[in-house]
Amino acid sequence: MRFDKHILLCAAGTTPQVVMETLWALMKQGERIDEIRVITTLEGRDRLRRQLLDPEKGQFFAFCRDYEIDPASINFSERNISLLHLPDGRLMDDIRTPEENRHAANQICEIVRELTRDEKTRIIASAAGGRKTMSIYLTTGMQLFARSWDTLSHVLVSRDFEMLEDFCYIPPTPREVVVRDDNGQPVRTLSTADAEIHLAPIAFIRLRGILDKVLIGEGKNYAEIVESIQNNLDLVENHYDLQINIREKTVKVAGRSAKLTEREFFFYLLFAWYRWSDSSERKGRRDINEIEIQDLEKIFRFITGERGDQVGLEETRSISRFVFLDTFSKQVLSSKTCDKEDIRKGLSQTRTKINKRLTAAGIPARYHLASGWPHGETVYGIEVMPDAIRFNAQQVAIPSPVSCT
Repeated sequence: MRFDKHILLCAAGTTPQVVMETLWALMKQGERIDEIRVITTLEGRDRLRRQLLDPEKGQFFAFCRDYEIDPASINFSERNISLLHLPDGRLMDDIRTPEENRHAANQICEIVRELTRDEKTRIIASAAGGRKTMSIYLTTGMQLFARSWDTLSHVLVSRDFEMLEDFCYIPPTPREVVVRDDNGQPVRTLSTADAEIHLAPIAFIRLRGILDKVLIGEGKNYAEIVESIQNNLDLVENHYDLQINIREKTVKVAGRSAKLTEREFFFYLLFAWYRWSDSSERKGRRDINEIEIQDLEKIFRFITGERGDQVGLEETRSISRFVFLDTFSKQVLSSKTCDKEDIRKGLSQTRTKINKRLTAAGIPARYHLASGWPHGETVYGIEVMPDAIRFNAQQVAIPSPVSCT
């Protein structure tokens, strides 16, 4: 795949040399870098200015001279520095408090999200620099938003050359580097010929392709994304009550609610009732031919009764929102040997619409109206355990499935 731009994205703190060490390692691997973006604090920015971006003494320009690279071919200037800040606009000098940590997380993840919007851009991220907080959140941001072609790595430098301010890369012609003590006094010299720099790829799980856009959608900060994803994982892992509100025509699971149309709600309630009342191996699953008119009558009376005016199926014509039951009940009453393709098709379409609404509300599949084909027959059912089904907040009793006479 061809890309218009390859961006090196780094977090940096008081050791901006990791940017150049990473750039050197990438160049040695034959990687093309068109732009360098750095996430840092005020102190980190000052060090970047002094150590890397000074046209005369900066290590970025020295690197370009050493390797005969036109500096203009790599977009790297102070405009490419993203400074972490607080909501009131104050720039962070460092990340020392829980509040600063929280806002840094939000901004780092938003930067990654923004950079990964362009499908023609490749992100090469380095988690080597900055506070541990910064590298952790950069890694997390890549897990959430990176595409299959984006990469993450850590730069490894031989022990003697780690943290040396005067060492940023291995030049083509060896030179001496001064090692200083804590007071800045020279202790010894090292030759860059003895230095080693390795780029260690970091394997990470790219979640972008499997996460629902609702979970990582626009406007959500890092904390909200984490909460949204964790809640969704909890729903998948744990079993919550299925709450069916007769009056509101809603299906609710762990605070997530889907409102259904009258037709959708009637059939969802019907199969929830089958599941709730059936302790056999069939677990409430029903084929079209197994739906009884008495069952429709009970559900219809239960719904209208809960809404204040109980009536029977024979009165559906006077209630316009239930006219769909006229046709359905007549089809149920017809001979079991007749062709029920129309009723089967209608129920299948209704099931699809129900499940789309539940999915949009973030309600997991095990609460959906499922279908299967044992022995060549299409059966419908809800897989939730019976004791997890709740009808109305008041726990109103629903009639048992005993045949009416």
